[in-house]
Amino acid sequence: MAATAASARPSFRLTSSSSSAVALGSMVERSGEDFQKTLQAAGDTTVVVDFYAEMLSPILSKAVASNGKTFVVKLNVDDNPNIASQYEIMSLPTVAAFKNGKIVDSFIGLRNEAAVVSFIDNVTK
Repeated sequence: MAATAASARPSFRLTSSSSSAVALGSMVERSGEDFQKTLQAAGDTTVVVDFYAEMLSPILSKAVASNGKTFVVKLNVDDNPNIASQYEIMSLPTVAAFKNGKIVDSFIGLRNEAAVVSFIDNVTK
């Protein structure tokens, strides 16, 4: 029997001393300092950030899981207004792709599955 795709996916450690790892194709929630540490630890791995206010995006989660080259960080802007302000998040949902701690692409508002899959594929090339 073949291993499942999820068990075969690589991951990265948040810090060299950390025992926790973030699996590519997964979704994690972060806030405050943990958000910045996650972006820094990801380095040149694309990190897709869903700036949200108590809404879940199953399409985004599905697209990232099937792509397997990135992961989603959910950041509740109601709980983290300083980070939302830092990245000039004015509308929800805003989805941004970060690489090396900087936004490389983003979209605002709802998208259909094909558009989200295309976005994820483009930012992980």
